[in-house]
Amino acid sequence: MLQEFLTDVVGQIVVITFFVLSMIMVLEYLNVFSKGHVHSFMQRNKSLQILISAFLGVIPGCIGTYTAVSLYTHNVIGFGALIANLIATTGDEAFWMMSKMPDKALLIFVGLFALAVVAGYVTNIFVSKRSNSCGQESHFVLHTTHDHHHSLHGNIIENLRHISAHRLILLVSIIVFIVLTLCGFLGEHHHHDGETEIEASEEKFNFIVSIISMVLSAVTLFVIVRVPEHFLEDHIWHHVIGQHFWKILTWTSIALVLVFVVKEVCDIKTWVEQFSEGSVYVFCMVAAILIGLIPESGPHAVFIMLYCNGVMPLGALLANCIVQDGHGAIPLFAESKKDFFIVKGIKVVLAAAVGAAFWML
Repeated sequence: MLQEFLTDVVGQIVVITFFVLSMIMVLEYLNVFSKGHVHSFMQRNKSLQILISAFLGVIPGCIGTYTAVSLYTHNVIGFGALIANLIATTGDEAFWMMSKMPDKALLIFVGLFALAVVAGYVTNIFVSKRSNSCGQESHFVLHTTHDHHHSLHGNIIENLRHISAHRLILLVSIIVFIVLTLCGFLGEHHHHDGETEIEASEEKFNFIVSIISMVLSAVTLFVIVRVPEHFLEDHIWHHVIGQHFWKILTWTSIALVLVFVVKEVCDIKTWVEQFSEGSVYVFCMVAAILIGLIPESGPHAVFIMLYCNGVMPLGALLANCIVQDGHGAIPLFAESKKDFFIVKGIKVVLAAAVGAAFWML
């Protein structure tokens, strides 16, 4: 149990925290590099926000959702775009669907993308004047008093020769993360007894996650080494670490520990199978929506297996896909509980509507 706790909880806490903080660091760098033009362009184009966010959501895994949540918490994209992203995403389960039912998985992804775009536009119509609970203005700050090239690009050799304590801490942390990832200590670990196809899919998925982690680590490492001291202190240490690190780490830890305890106490797979016994549609829908509320990747794979075995109806599977967002929404929960629960509420209503529509077909 201890080993499972270390791999399923502690490892995921480290990975999620690193992914989110790295995305914010890279976004900070890109904001200054573009003199704020990219973010200003995104803020002005609500329709483009929704399309890009929905596309990020369709990307298998949670990296697209982490990106969208980071953009939302910094007021680069609006609430409608956030809704679109979290509806379109199926998290890590996307890999399992592609492995177990590739043809139907593609149709599900396309359907979720279309639904996400429509939901995003409708949300913007009704909440166009709603303020972001994470802050009134963009957290990305531009220092216009500095020369742009000088303020962004430091001398790598000089930065390393006269390395500050904060830069050293960041570099060592990233290097340790890279080593742990290469050694297989960090990554996604789910357990599905007797499911050899799922296990094979997981191996491919873990390899993809490792590649993404390495690329993101390399980019973050470049940013840390490249930027001058004032950028490192103002944008990265005081903003990213000071404002986001402890909040994300704390709430991610609480969420994943609670999920781990629930999974240890309850046999979710057996519960879902019993709940859907006899193919009672309403019971399947209730199970799909309730399990979809769990902010974790893994339990939702039960619905994929049951659907492939002819036990779970398509409407229930779609309802689960709409409600669930894997680990992707945990950083949103850390930044704004209010927005997290509003998003979940909207997704539950939408999932119930889609499920009811399939029931009447």
